[in-house]
Formats: sequence, structure tokens, C-alpha cells
Amino acid sequence: MARAEVLPLTAADIDAILPDIRQADRDEIEGALHIPLRQALADALADHCKASKIVVDGAVVAVFGDSTHSAEVGVPWLISTRHVERFPRAFLQVCKPEVAEMLTRHPLLLNYVDARNQAAIRWLRWLGFTFCEPEPYGPDGHPFLCFWMRRKPCA
Repeated sequence: MARAEVLPLTAADIDAILPDIRQADRDEIEGALHIPLRQALADALADHCKASKIVVDGAVVAVFGDSTHSAEVGVPWLISTRHVERFPRAFLQVCKPEVAEMLTRHPLLLNYVDARNQAAIRWLRWLGFTFCEPEPYGPDGHPFLCFWMRRKPCA
């Protein structure tokens, strides 16, 4: 079975992955932010606590990271490529540990996902995020779901 590597995301990676980004992720970013995908990635890279790429057999499967919204809230994000469908197990193996690491930096993780992006919603549910009801979001008012996860208190 293929193994995933989690490596630092660099500015040079952005142009390399742009052609491979899944359409659902493109639609979500463009619907929510109304900015070009390249700019959204550059902004995420510039304003991050940690930004990484998941690489399997030389293919970038996804890029992800987290940024600080406030002292309490961190904003997790992930953009997948078409390669995620070739390596789903390797991708999933690294996801939960990375979310756990984000929770060491932020007591609360919170973001929004496009209600049309069912694959992302299934994945977020599998990770253990809680969802709110859909609400209009972004300049076009598409329905998005707020999702969140709180750090578990020490026992």
C-alpha cells in the first residue's frame, strides 16, 4: 500500500497543483471568496500556522493548513486534487493526526464547507467535526455549513 508523506507547502507548489485541483474545491473557493484559486492558496500560505501538502507516490493529493482567527479559534482548510481518488487510504491515514495537531494550537477549529461538496462533508464528518444548519455564505449566498471541533478537556 502507498504511504503518504506530509511535507511543508511552498509557494512553488501552488502553480504545480492548480491544474489538478478537484472541481468541487474550485467551486467552493470561488463561491465563498470570489477570488482566483491561485490567490486563495497564496493567501492561505501567507497567513498560516502550518501549511502542508500530502504527497503519495510523488503526487500531491491535497494541501492543507490552519490559521489563527482569534485567541480561541483556528481555521482549518484543505484543498484536494484529483489524485485523492487514487490514494484514499493513504490520504485518510494522515488526516486525523493532523487535525489533532491543529487542536494543540487552537482550542476550537471552525470553518465553512459548501453544502454541495458532499465528499468534503463526508470526510469532515468522518474526522469528527460537528455541523450547523446550512446558511447563505459568500458574495453569491450559496448554502454553506459551518463545521467545528473543540479540543477535548484533559481528564
